[in-house]
Order: sequence, then C-alpha cells, then structure tokens
Amino acid sequence: MSSDSDNHAPVLLVSLYDPVEAQIVVAKLRSAGIEAMVTHEALSWVLPVTVDGVGKQDIMVRPEDLEDARAALTSE
Repeated sequence: MSSDSDNHAPVLLVSLYDPVEAQIVVAKLRSAGIEAMVTHEALSWVLPVTVDGVGKQDIMVRPEDLEDARAALTSE
C-alpha cells in the first residue's frame, strides 16, 4: 500500500551528464512556472566522468507537472 506522500514524490523528467546543461534545463522549467530540481551524486561534482552513471544529473519535477515540463522542453 502506498502512502499519499508517495503520490507527490518528484518524478524523473530527464537525465543529463552535463551539470551546466542540467542547470539550464531547470532554469527554463522554472521560467515556465514549473518547479524542478537536480539530483546527482556528490562525486559528479568532483570527477567530471560519465562512466556507469557517475556524473548523471537527474531533473526531477512534480508528477502533476510532468507533461507540462516535457512540453516546455520541446518548445523554443
């Protein structure tokens, strides 16, 4: 059985391997009024490598914003 808080947990929008690109995506989403955040391993800030997922930046949004977030990223 899932709790109500599980239904509002952030969901993955996209994974990137460039922290600068990830921050640009988050800024674009926020400018469209969509809450977004980046999750990453601490190691990704120390070693700029992309082997086996190290360096991966996950862009997370609220479940109810997922479709709007996808649309915001595909629009110019």
